[in-house]
This record gives sequence, C-alpha cells and structure tokens, in this order.
Amino acid sequence: MRFKGLDLNLLVALNVMLDERSVSAAARRLFLSQSATSGALARLREHYGDELLVPIGRKMVPTAFAESLIDPLRELMSHIDATVSPGQAFDPSTTRRTFRISCSDYITEVVMSRLAPLVAREAPGAILDILAPSSNPTGALDAGQIDILITPDVYAAPNHPFELFYEEHHVVVAWKENELLADGRMDEHRFASLGHVVVRFDSFRTTSMAETWLDENFPKRRIELVTSAFIHVPRLVVGTQRIAIMHARMAQMQMKVLPIRIFESPFEMPPLKEIIQYHRARQSDGGLRWLSGMIRRSIADIK
Repeated sequence: MRFKGLDLNLLVALNVMLDERSVSAAARRLFLSQSATSGALARLREHYGDELLVPIGRKMVPTAFAESLIDPLRELMSHIDATVSPGQAFDPSTTRRTFRISCSDYITEVVMSRLAPLVAREAPGAILDILAPSSNPTGALDAGQIDILITPDVYAAPNHPFELFYEEHHVVVAWKENELLADGRMDEHRFASLGHVVVRFDSFRTTSMAETWLDENFPKRRIELVTSAFIHVPRLVVGTQRIAIMHARMAQMQMKVLPIRIFESPFEMPPLKEIIQYHRARQSDGGLRWLSGMIRRSIADIK
C-alpha cells in the first residue's frame, strides 16, 4: 500500500534499521536478503531526501532527521501491532500466540516457574518467550519488541501505564554451617564485618536496587565475590563464611534445596515494588489482560 508516494512497508523496514543500526542485522529480523534491505534503504533515502543512516566505521549512525523519526515510528508500529493483534475475543484454549515477557532471573525463578504450569493447562498452544532485561527494557517496550515488562517500579517505562504486582522485602542468607553465625543472631556489626556475595549486571556492573541502597548505607562492607545473576547467590555462600542480601521469596525457595539459613535484615530497607507494564496502545488487548491476570494468580498463594 502506498501513501503520499511511499510504500508503507518501507516504514516497517526503517523502524527495524533505526533500531538495529545495521542493514545486515535488520535484514535478519525482516527475513529479507541484505540486498533487498539495502534497496529499501535506498528508496527511503530517495523519498525523504536524507541519508537516514550513514556509515561511520563499522556502524550505521542515524542522521538528525532519522533521529527525529525514531519515536514517531515506534509509536506507529505499536499502534499497528495493537490493531492487528487479537483483542477482546482472545480465547486461551485455542490461541497459538507467543507472549514475550521481559523480567529478571529472580522473577523467572519465583513467578515464571509458577506461571508456566498455569498457562500450560489453560492455554496449551501459547508460547512464553521469557527474555532477560536488555540494557534498555523500556525502549524494547516502546519498540514493541516485548509484550509485558515486569520490573521494579523505579525502572518503569515512562508514558505507559503500569500496575503494582507485589512488594518484596529482603533477607540475609548464609551457609547453614557458618560457624560465625552459630548463635543465630544477625546485627549490623556482623553484617558489616562478614564477607559479602553481591550481584552486578552486564559489562558495566550495574547494581540492583538493594545493592545500590547498600552501597550508599554500608560503603565499607567487605565485597568478596561478585556474580551476574540473583539465582547464583545462595549457592555461592554455601561452604563459606560469607553472607548475601536476597529477595525473601527466592531465599525461601532456595532453602528447600540448599543448606542455607535465612536471617531477617538487621536494618530497615525500602521494599522492592514489582510492577507489570505493557504498551499504552495495547490496553484493550484481551490476550495481554488475560496473561496479566495469570501472572497475578501465579503468586496469589505466596504473598
């Protein structure tokens, strides 16, 4: 279909190219050959009278005009996606839909492990595609690359509605045989003096909400081991005299399979508020409303 002289299919290609900043990567996402994608870029350049993407080294960098198109294109693609996606008439028993959920390994362990059997029973044809948070999860939501974002409220995507999922508090975990904690007491002095296992994400070693708070309030604590995922933490205190801060629900689950013990935090930490969020253009999407309800059901009995 053409509109004002432009084949509207080219806008889909432009959206992907601006997201990938690479013709070859865009071609893979579009299921097109590299030459066909290059041809689409050439036609777009001719239509707009702008280079749109220019090579600098091995990368393609958008021009100022192309930068101005990024947000409107994402918005347009999201509205198109919402228009063609199943809406009010969603039937979980017959759907073959793929739901893309972005969440941490903590949410995967505590929530997705309980969601999976519920969905398997009610929507046996549905596919849950669970994605680790990207460096820009809110951008992925804007771009329509994910359907649902589950994240702490402080990381919620601006301009999109969200629902509070639940609140989580943090506890201290240690090896069950840790002799330094044989009396079962945990106070601020012990917390500060013992070695710690901490979580740092990605190549920038980004801290979690809890670790950020601890860095500010206990800057001199002894960090002895750094890992990249929450799920690794309880195994890494076993056999050592180290301790770690963990989400209470995950700690309770891991205590059933690992020789660890749980202590209440010796100080008051702000609770973690997890939210469920999807694009504002998809609030009438019956499938997403159904899945959101299923996510809530998955932990209703452990709140």
